[in-house]
Amino acid sequence: MLSLRKLMNKPRPDDWAPLAKFFYADEALNCIALELDSFDGRRDPERCNALVNKLRISQDRVLHIIGEMLTIVYPRESDRACRDFRVKFPDEIIHDSLPGQLWFGAECLAAGSSIIDHESESDAIRPLAKELTRHLDSLRDLLKDQSLRDPLIYTDAIKESLLKFDHLFAAFEFQYVSAMVPVKSVKEHDAQLDVAVLFSDVLERALAQRLITQEQIDSFDPIVMICIPRLAIVWGLIYYPEGALNVDGPQENISEMFRPYYSLLSKIRNLLLALTPNELLKVEKILCTGETQVAEEKDALTMAAFRSNHDSNDSRTRKPFANLQLKHYQQCDNDYGSAAKTEKTIEKADGNCINEKLEIDEDYESGTQDEVDVQPSCTSEEDESHGPEYSLDDTCMSPNAFELRSKFQSADDLIHRLFVCISGVADQLQTNYSSEVRKVLKLILQPTEVIPVYEVNGQTAASAENEEETGVEVQETLPLPSFVGVRWVPDEDCEQCTACSAPFTVVRRRHHCRNCGRIFCNKCSRNSICIPELGYDRRVMVVFS
Repeated sequence: MLSLRKLMNKPRPDDWAPLAKFFYADEALNCIALELDSFDGRRDPERCNALVNKLRISQDRVLHIIGEMLTIVYPRESDRACRDFRVKFPDEIIHDSLPGQLWFGAECLAAGSSIIDHESESDAIRPLAKELTRHLDSLRDLLKDQSLRDPLIYTDAIKESLLKFDHLFAAFEFQYVSAMVPVKSVKEHDAQLDVAVLFSDVLERALAQRLITQEQIDSFDPIVMICIPRLAIVWGLIYYPEGALNVDGPQENISEMFRPYYSLLSKIRNLLLALTPNELLKVEKILCTGETQVAEEKDALTMAAFRSNHDSNDSRTRKPFANLQLKHYQQCDNDYGSAAKTEKTIEKADGNCINEKLEIDEDYESGTQDEVDVQPSCTSEEDESHGPEYSLDDTCMSPNAFELRSKFQSADDLIHRLFVCISGVADQLQTNYSSEVRKVLKLILQPTEVIPVYEVNGQTAASAENEEETGVEVQETLPLPSFVGVRWVPDEDCEQCTACSAPFTVVRRRHHCRNCGRIFCNKCSRNSICIPELGYDRRVMVVFS
């Protein structure tokens, strides 16, 4: 009786209504599942692997069609299950075939299998996997029955079942992925957002200082991707000390990206506070250009002048800083060194390298420290480049700036050391935490586009009359391009065969190619192939095979 009903009421293969597409997708899935059950996979492992891959593709298609139904029945995202937890997942986890993998994993867990090396987690989520697969089977029966009745109507039972499935599937997705890969905690996610805020402020400030241009951002210049992390270290330590790079707080409070460099960042901050505004501007420029040899300003503070100013100024009480002691270093030809993975050694093992070792004396002295009151003359152009909002007061220099600077032969030596340390840390972020840096840069360079919706009271949008169901609506909502239907050329727009140009008559009829959607005569469209990605699991008429 059911077979007769299928024969009489089954939807047309070219019907792009979601329920109609679901009928054929579910039929193809059942055929593959029956074929898998009909033989022993151990005797023919290659065929078994091929069928398993086909099964996953079919499961993907069924789930995407169900997702399309959910979008139609519940157009508001707030009515569906929340999936904001996906921001905690690694980038490589979120892909188009994830739903099919989750379904396959749920079937395996429900059958008694366990995730390798995650037996306890498998036992914990097994009840949810059983409930999900059981509800999905009942939902498929409901949808298939309705597709034979009327593919354009969704009953209340179907709506409730779709919503329950959405919540079950979202809960299983979070638990299953959490068992498979490390997922960020709320605290770690907030720390990553703090880094995104810092990078955003750095980008805005770099534009204001003309260190980078809007044209470089629009053209995705790699220099922008390199400059932002470098400048973020400098400005995050000086101008935003309570933000993402708060080295005065506990180490576990900063982002995972900067946590291995916690002590090194503290040393870099002490050196930055020993710079004059002119020298700080020079550091910013060489971090953006990569050229360590920058022309000296006329009013740059030399070591002799700095030593003279220190002797002539009074000492005042100021919060002590760590005393930085510099060891012997060796410099090779290449100025592009990288920060070491250890906190006390900065070295690069290439032939062209910079081997440096910085040690810090963490013994703080109680009482007073000598303060250096340095007031170098700064040109108006450089003062405007910082702007009133970001100006660096001369008196914010470290109280033991003289001791720090006395360890270096010259101001250029100090600037070069800072360039090596800062660029080394920033460049290692690009290597060791590439996915994290990529995600943060994507947040600030490609923000979510908000499309305004304009409504006119009492008016409706114009719609074309007698429009074909060509699958264009599916193309706008379905995330998988391979599952999008082709647009059929209307019959009235084509009077001759596209291939041989023979005019259509009463005898020579029009035939649509299921692969491209264009119109051909019977002679030119005699080939037939299966196109499962378009919903045709049986052979259909095409022009070229």
